[in-house]
Amino acid sequence: MHPLLKALFSPWELRWEILIPLLILGSIYAIGWVRLRRQSRRQKVATRWRMVAYYTGLASLALALMSPIDWLGSQLLIMHMVQHKILVMVSAPLIWLGNPFPVAMWGIPRPARNGVTLALAGDSLVRRGLTLISQPAICWLVFTFIYLGWHDAGPYDLALRVEWVHNLEHITFFLGAMLFWWPVVNGAPRLHKSMPYWGRILYVLAFVPPNAIAGFAIANSPDVIYTYYNTVPRLFGMTALEDQMIGGAIMWVWSSEMMIDVVVIMLGVMFYREKKHKA
Repeated sequence: MHPLLKALFSPWELRWEILIPLLILGSIYAIGWVRLRRQSRRQKVATRWRMVAYYTGLASLALALMSPIDWLGSQLLIMHMVQHKILVMVSAPLIWLGNPFPVAMWGIPRPARNGVTLALAGDSLVRRGLTLISQPAICWLVFTFIYLGWHDAGPYDLALRVEWVHNLEHITFFLGAMLFWWPVVNGAPRLHKSMPYWGRILYVLAFVPPNAIAGFAIANSPDVIYTYYNTVPRLFGMTALEDQMIGGAIMWVWSSEMMIDVVVIMLGVMFYREKKHKA
């Protein structure tokens, strides 16, 4: 077996600070899903495909943060990039596709449900704050700032050297991605008028140039940008510069391709709905 594959199949790290929140979120969703399925008029809110999407999203979080991918990310820029792509391009959109808000509302105790409803009602401070931050332009700018900011040499190296900074990096990556995908998936709570599909397509495509430019710069740098990787044992006979070149290419090509794939899917949905409407 190839050494990289062997490393990927090595034992997982049991991290309770990750596992417990995932179990809680999974349990709340399961309770809400069952309750909604018992009510025929609300079954469309809790469909099987949405449940599969949600739990696949949670499983991908566990894969990114507790599997050998996490340890390998501290040794190889390639695997660190893969880890980030899972958090940003897989976990966040899949969790949104699971329609988590209404399902989770039915999974929490009634007093908590009433409290959330009250917090989001009328002109409450919580509602005003969420309405402000969930504007598509704000979502895009916040996520892009987080995404590009962490790829600067200073913060990136610091995250690899200091554990709590590394954890902060992952938290902000994931929460920023949840913010980014909110208007694309149009998930509840819906605090703004839904963007038309052409608007969502332009929104996603607008992220491709800054991502591609950053990835291209990393892949084609003549020097090692993230000097931390010069201080760790080199795995599989790969130099730090070769590792950086491939890692940058993953960011440049793979991330851009995944965004374009989302655009293709949205185009298909848009044309299907138009055809169905005309029929």
